[in-house]
Amino acid sequence: MKQLFRLLPNKLVVMQTALFLLINSLFISKYISRLQISPFLGVGVYLSIVFLIFSLIKYINILSKNQLRLLFYTSITFILISAITLIYSINPYTINVDRWSAIHNFIKLLFDGQYPYLAKTHLGGYGSPFPIWQYIHIPFYLLGNVSLGMVFSLILLTYILSKYTNDYKTAILFVLLILISPAFWYEVSVRSDLFYNLLLCLLMLIVWNEKKLQISKHPILLGIICGLFISTRLSVFFPFYIFLFKDFWNCSNNTKFQFIFSSLVSFFLSFLPLLLWDSNALLTFKYNPFVLQTRQGSIFEIVIMLIITLIQSFLWNSDFIKCNHYISISLTFLVVITFSHNMYLDNFSQNLFSNKYDITYFNMALPFCIYAISKGLEREQQK
Repeated sequence: MKQLFRLLPNKLVVMQTALFLLINSLFISKYISRLQISPFLGVGVYLSIVFLIFSLIKYINILSKNQLRLLFYTSITFILISAITLIYSINPYTINVDRWSAIHNFIKLLFDGQYPYLAKTHLGGYGSPFPIWQYIHIPFYLLGNVSLGMVFSLILLTYILSKYTNDYKTAILFVLLILISPAFWYEVSVRSDLFYNLLLCLLMLIVWNEKKLQISKHPILLGIICGLFISTRLSVFFPFYIFLFKDFWNCSNNTKFQFIFSSLVSFFLSFLPLLLWDSNALLTFKYNPFVLQTRQGSIFEIVIMLIITLIQSFLWNSDFIKCNHYISISLTFLVVITFSHNMYLDNFSQNLFSNKYDITYFNMALPFCIYAISKGLEREQQK
């Protein structure tokens, strides 16, 4: 481990690499034990592979631009083919994760003329995604598989990274980290939408950062986009909050009002058709999406997170790598304090790997963590 960190001279990259290893080691430890293999052996083998990959990173600098481009597109093509193969080779009804069917069955009921939030998943639960996230998947539903949203997100990732990174170095590092991430491949195999929901959030922030969009100049446009993104799942609020709050704070009161108003209006309008259809089913149903998206946490966690992210929003000082660093830390901390609080309330009767705690929530931090590592390594290599 010490040898690995010697390859990472930047403290921020060291911290993000440690977070990357921690998240992926959680998945290895939880699921490899079911194969009657020691978690310590699994984690050890994984760390050896990661060490090898990081050892080879320094050779990226000797590649020409054409070689870098070829390596990037070869790697992402391999990931896309592997992801599609996994998606279609596993019977979704045998999966003990129902994020895919929460979307599929919502759209199915919608097309059948029934109220969609009453749709049960294949495991008997109810869907929590907000309307925009459901509507985004309609094209993939019509193609026969809502999990193609992951494939679309990876294609969009390919476009954004190739357009907004220098000489494909960050792009290659990003793709390699995805390739060696068991947490990512778990998301693909169980058809989860959590990782790529936050991945799309990251891609939007990359575009905003590269185009230098500011609330002071585009309050209504950015407000609408924020409102629509929050109408996917509430957790995306924190990345936008850290990225935008300092800019928001420095705006005039009129500009602040335009931004907040447009955010709230776009968020409300995304629910309006469902509200007019059946307000009771949306607002008073025991398992409505607002209840499901907030049941894990409490006011305690929300207040703590608002304070932490408020401080972080003023610390990154126009350094987008630091911004991603703080976002990944905050999303990880959100899961940690929520799980810790719930464990305390349960008198620690169940551990982190029990069915009560879904460790895939840690994957919310992965896109930002991977970007901070890959962009941070590129910066170090330029010195």
